[in-house]
Amino acid sequence: MFGRRSKTATGDPSLTPTGNERCAQQGCRRRHATRCSYVDKRSRQCPTAWCPDHLVAVAGVAFCRRHASTVTAIEGSEVIAGLPDLDNRAPSLVGWMGHQLDAPIHELFARLAPGSTASLVVDPVTLILTPDGNTRRWAKTWKMVDRVAVLNRVSIDVDEGDDCQVSARVDSELIGRGMPPWIEHRQAGQRVDAATDARERRDFTVAMARSIELVVSGEEVPPRH
Repeated sequence: MFGRRSKTATGDPSLTPTGNERCAQQGCRRRHATRCSYVDKRSRQCPTAWCPDHLVAVAGVAFCRRHASTVTAIEGSEVIAGLPDLDNRAPSLVGWMGHQLDAPIHELFARLAPGSTASLVVDPVTLILTPDGNTRRWAKTWKMVDRVAVLNRVSIDVDEGDDCQVSARVDSELIGRGMPPWIEHRQAGQRVDAATDARERRDFTVAMARSIELVVSGEEVPPRH
């Protein structure tokens, strides 16, 4: 629960299967699968391989579904310090949540914009490093700007050190943090039906969007830390 405080394609026929590995998709018996191309900051390549029906292509490069979501999330962002570890979900989670929140944040800023001189600037998913390099956070940011200044800034981020929690910030102040319900279910070894999953995802997004709206509009003041 959230508490206040480029398009990819599957089954790309242009990618020729290589090797003699079996497809990693459960129940698939096809061989000659293509190895996922993801290489993390420690120079480790994803060990999985996928047949043409189950790989995901990003800009003509083959990935497993998980790492396709990672590279899609950070597409266009310069990754100087390298890609996240193989099992880290931080940028893909930020990318998914950012996509869900994009429409309500656009609507919020359009409603609160002070005049025709203000415009919305959306930054891509970006890696944020602390000066000592010990903390790596992936963030998605929306900014309302006029000719001379940033009027409002909203961002969400996920720390690589705790990639199950999504934080929301308004003008750099932390206003809320929570673990998405589908991750809670996964950690507990629970399975839910598709309708329940869709409802819980929607409710989590709505709760985060509402918290952001209350602070940006001035109806609530975030606690100081």
